[in-house]
Amino acid sequence: MSSLPIGILGTGAYLPERILTNADLEKLVDTSDQWIRERTGIRERRVAGPDEDVATMGVAAARQALENSGIAPDDLRYLIVGSNTSNYMYPAIAIRIQHGLGLDHKLAAFDLQAGCSGFNYALYVAESLLKNDGGYALVIGTDTNTRMLDFSDRSTCILFGDGAGAVVIGPTDRSRLLASFLASAYNGKLYLKTEFSELNSPFLPKPTPVNNYMFMDGPEIFKFAVRAVQESLQRILAQAQMTREEIDFLIIHQANYRILETGARFAKMPMDKVYVNVDRYGNTSAASIPIALHEALVEGKIKKNHKVILISFGAGVTWAATALEWLI
Repeated sequence: MSSLPIGILGTGAYLPERILTNADLEKLVDTSDQWIRERTGIRERRVAGPDEDVATMGVAAARQALENSGIAPDDLRYLIVGSNTSNYMYPAIAIRIQHGLGLDHKLAAFDLQAGCSGFNYALYVAESLLKNDGGYALVIGTDTNTRMLDFSDRSTCILFGDGAGAVVIGPTDRSRLLASFLASAYNGKLYLKTEFSELNSPFLPKPTPVNNYMFMDGPEIFKFAVRAVQESLQRILAQAQMTREEIDFLIIHQANYRILETGARFAKMPMDKVYVNVDRYGNTSAASIPIALHEALVEGKIKKNHKVILISFGAGVTWAATALEWLI
């Protein structure tokens, strides 16, 4: 077993080429660019193409993370995917990504579904496995949210976009994971229901017409998100034995610019120390945190010895946080 701490060795991200702007949405639903920007901060988002899905995007992000990590793909022991929008019940997205990377028979691959907290959940599980087993893991967040939206419902269709992000974790002197936690509670204000089992079973009454669109009570979820960010900051700082003043950079799930501002105020941090890409991508769900982490590193916003907090929250509801230190 390595004496080095477990940390992140490399990151990667993939965003589809197609851009859906607020002006484009004005042609689809009763909304306006000003209305969307004032309430969410979003200007545009990405939409996966006909030949793209959660697996193909995940493969692209994973390849970049592996290249940046410097390790050989054969050194991986686990591949864990956080996602909410698979186009197959099975095989798992992780197994399809494993195949796309040419790693059949060489590692264990599986999915986690935890709403927009999926990446943080997967990171927690990967770290726990590696502490016991050693080796390296590929952790991916990938979602095609635009395929689950009702584009006649302006309260949801304006918020989400598609994308994927990935990290390689394992023993390293590049960074170290300091602390993390997961949390959940039932809340039926944001859900996506499938009814295929009722439709298929001859032993159940036939359901009302299927509605496979995402439903969200915006005001209720906004209140939950603000509480989740505040609780997550308090809890992760206590676990990591840090103060607010020791936070060098903050990455919060990119759901709404106003939530990012609230988190910054609670942490007593200026907005230039809080990563923002929600204006360009919207809410990419489980992909949000790893995309933001990758971009923050590429842009040089995270520097040597910086302590970084990752906070996510999502449907279900779930919330989670990770504290890490970038060492080089």
